Amino acid sequence: MRGRGRTNMEWLEQKSRKNQKKDRKKGRISRSCTAACLLLAAFCCCGCAGTELENKSFPLAVIVAQQDGRHEVCYLAQQLSEVANERADGGNMTAAQASGSTYYETHQSFEKSNRCKLDMTHTKAVIFQKGFLESRAFTVFLDTVRSENTYARNTLVYLSDAKMEDMAELNNTLEVPLGSYLEQMTENEREVKEQAFVTLGTLLNEQANASRTLLIPVLEVERGLPVITSYEAMQGFETKGRVSVNDAQIYYLLAGQMQQMDLFLDKEEQVRLIRLKCKRRFQMKDGTVTEQILLKADAERVTGKSARGRIERVLADKVKDSCGKELMLDGVDLTDSSRYLALMAPDIYRAYGKRVQMYRENLVYDVQVQVRMI
Repeated sequence: MRGRGRTNMEWLEQKSRKNQKKDRKKGRISRSCTAACLLLAAFCCCGCAGTELENKSFPLAVIVAQQDGRHEVCYLAQQLSEVANERADGGNMTAAQASGSTYYETHQSFEKSNRCKLDMTHTKAVIFQKGFLESRAFTVFLDTVRSENTYARNTLVYLSDAKMEDMAELNNTLEVPLGSYLEQMTENEREVKEQAFVTLGTLLNEQANASRTLLIPVLEVERGLPVITSYEAMQGFETKGRVSVNDAQIYYLLAGQMQQMDLFLDKEEQVRLIRLKCKRRFQMKDGTVTEQILLKADAERVTGKSARGRIERVLADKVKDSCGKELMLDGVDLTDSSRYLALMAPDIYRAYGKRVQMYRENLVYDVQVQVRMI
């Protein structure tokens, strides 16, 4: 992610190059590990009464959309013999589509038409097409996942504005299957902790509680690669609009999910922040709630000779600007503060109760930063 003086495209291209280098190193290992898992699963399912290996399909990524009131699902898989081959170059991928009035019907229709059994336990990522999260179909999908237990809870979740065909084509052109590539993107992420990313388990919990602010990464296809260009904000289990990559960085910072952060003060001065910590307190006066945020970090200069005071001011302004802008424009609380009220500010929690929207309308931020130069 970037700070001031650096464009989104520059940051994204740099991130893509880093991921490509790491992907080439991890590609064979990923295929071997995937093969081992799939073969073990297949072995457990085979036998006198089980489904034979050749009659099973193991999608590593699934694209889900709704068109004209019907579910459209694309299952992206790789031939098991190719996954087991360490020297496979990513060929022999399959992208099979199915449709139905519900996700369950679509699932069953695919199995019947292709005379195979879908095994989703090794699926790495589910990609929802634009508009799916706002539809009733999204809730029905999660209900089906919960009742049928079809996916692992740690399956990554993405949103995409790209055409289903364009996303499916990546399964053929990338060095590894799309699902594996997206998994490696999270594993190779140096700034955001891996556990910060939204999974199906996260969505199932939020469906039950509707209490958090979540950011779902949005994928686009750029120069033949899947790239995160923005995030879809969900709050109270409702979509609130897009959040930029820069604002998402602030969200992860305040959630304590940043391992390190590159801060660009201008084109010539850059520092790297590590050992990031975030503390908060709440005060209420005449109905207005002030969230007092204290950020602490160690800073090392990458370029330039920035003074500690300037670093603190730039970061404080960056946090305050991002949080204030999102709260004013879309009502999105990047600090996810309401989840802390019951424990940290019970008086404020009692005052607003379940009136979370009113709470956010009366919320203001006070940000302080303390940096230690190393």
